[in-house]
This record gives sequence, C-alpha cells and structure tokens, in this order.
Amino acid sequence: MPTLNPTPAEMERRIVRAKTIQPKKRRFEASGGIPAKALESIAADSIYLYMAPGEGVGATSQNPGVVGFPGLTVNVCRCPVGQGPDLHAHARTLETFMCLSGQFEVLWGDEGQYKTVLDEHDMISVPPNVMRAFRNSGKTPEAVLLVLIQGENRDMAADVQYAPATGEKIERDFGTDVRHRIEEMGWRFDAVLGSKAGEAA
Repeated sequence: MPTLNPTPAEMERRIVRAKTIQPKKRRFEASGGIPAKALESIAADSIYLYMAPGEGVGATSQNPGVVGFPGLTVNVCRCPVGQGPDLHAHARTLETFMCLSGQFEVLWGDEGQYKTVLDEHDMISVPPNVMRAFRNSGKTPEAVLLVLIQGENRDMAADVQYAPATGEKIERDFGTDVRHRIEEMGWRFDAVLGSKAGEAA
C-alpha cells in the first residue's frame, strides 16, 4: 500500500493547539444552561477534550480537538488547589491518570477510603466499576492531569455513574432544574455502591 503525504494544511486539522482549545464546561454552560459552578462541583475545573472517537452517541458533538479511532479518549484536566471531581465510576472503560504538573491525590473505593499521591509523571490506571476521584493536592496554584479513557465508549456520559448523594448535592446547591439539565445530558447519579449493596443483603 502506498504511503500518504498530507499537506501542512491537512495536518493542521489534526493538531490541537493548547492556546485555542476550550474547556468543556464553557460549552455546557452555553448550550445546556448549566452553571459552570455546578459542573465544577462534580467534575474537574477545566476539562480539555483533545481527542475522542468519531463514532457513537454524542462523540463528535463533544467537539474534540482531533477525531480519533474507536476506543480511546484523551483529556487534559486543569485543577486549582483542592479541586477535582466527586467520586464516580466508569461502567465499561479503563481510566488512566498521569500527573503532568503539580501533584494529585487519587482516591478510590465506595467512600474514597483508599488514596495515593501522584507526583509529576506518575501514573495510575483505574479499572471499570471502581469509584474514583482526584484533586490537586499540591502547593501549586494549578495542577495538570492527563486522562486517558480506553474501552467500549459509545456514550461517555452513560458510562459514568455518580453516587446518589452527588445528585442530591447538586439539587440542594443549584436546584432541581440544574440537576435535570445535567441528567438530560446523560450524566447519572444512580451508582450502586458495593458496600451499600452488601449491607442491604
């Protein structure tokens, strides 16, 4: 098979420029009427979608910097000190975190009872169905985390599940309407915690 020789203009469409990519929360605020503060309470402060597959529900509508092959999504998260997403689980995908700058505390378990600290260039890979969260635990004003999501991912929002308590917090702090808007985008607050299920059995 002959090789290809794309022009610089053609390759430019496959380059993501850090100075021009917009964080997801600005798009959600503009299109979904969801306050940025509501999203910050359950997600990283600024999530930049560098690459996502070009197939599946909502894949290209997420407006990734580059459309890639199935099975891999690449995000960069920027978090001020103490900030990061609430505990959540991915049902079908493997999520891998690599600290690019600063320091991140990564928590896991139904109550976030286990934790480790990632220094620059440290990495942790969290399997499906494990509750996880991360936050900037360093002394730098902003820390940067590379987030790779691998696996069957036709609808990322449906893959991610938050605990019911997170939905209740959103409703309490921002109102029922904001919670419904978030749920309409596919985000779920119905994770069944293993320890809670075990207690009920």
